[in-house]
Amino acid sequence: MHGIAYDAVHDEVIVPVALAAAVLVFRGGANGDEAPVRVIQGPHTKLNRPHTVAVDSRNGEIIVGDRSGRNILVYRRDAHGDVPPLRVIGGPKSGLLDINGVAVDPVRNLLLAANSSQIGGQTGIFIFNRTDNGDVTPRAIIAGPKTGILRPWQIAVDPERGRIYVAAVNNDYHAPYRLDQPREGFQAPEDVPPSPWASDQVGFIGVWRITDNGDVPPEAIIKGPASSLIHPAGVGINPKEGEVYATDSNRNGLFMYLLKELFVGPREP
Repeated sequence: MHGIAYDAVHDEVIVPVALAAAVLVFRGGANGDEAPVRVIQGPHTKLNRPHTVAVDSRNGEIIVGDRSGRNILVYRRDAHGDVPPLRVIGGPKSGLLDINGVAVDPVRNLLLAANSSQIGGQTGIFIFNRTDNGDVTPRAIIAGPKTGILRPWQIAVDPERGRIYVAAVNNDYHAPYRLDQPREGFQAPEDVPPSPWASDQVGFIGVWRITDNGDVPPEAIIKGPASSLIHPAGVGINPKEGEVYATDSNRNGLFMYLLKELFVGPREP
């Protein structure tokens, strides 16, 4: 399991389970060997390998990023069983391939995805209308050399101020397959890709405006030896206390930064 989301309104924890092609919902106070209160699973769900989730408490929806399906699936918050999604975003026009993170801005009705590509597509933050459905073109894409994003992972949104927080893990990862074809030169099972954690490319936590589009540098960044970050894969925010949280997949640690100045800046329309 690589993703998790918390619904503060309903006190529930949502977890995607890739190998079971399922999304589990637990009580906020669940402990030990406790069964989920709801399970989204089955052929009608269209789940293949759900990797990341987000919750939209305002609109009563769960958003799932599926790496094998290469799409974003949206379900009712109280969905249970083998139920079809309300909406699905995916296809050539969407540009979605390796979806590592999803987030929602219910104030501006936007849905965001951290997308990676090794086959000629774009790697960056893809922004859609929240109610988009089908093979639709993103309304904005934050990508390019100025962004510094080589491989984005989890993302978080501050709807109050219109800011996007991105965990740019930026590690070297060479998947054995590119879509449905083995990558060039791949020989299984003897061919073992180099460790992604041996990369000398250091990642960071970057902050962008929700209105950004194109090759835009971050307006704020957490990076460098003092930050202790090497390959940050997860990011969370606590605007009330002015805190930013990051998990690092190299150090196997959780870090907290007190950055109140990030939560008192200008608000985006």
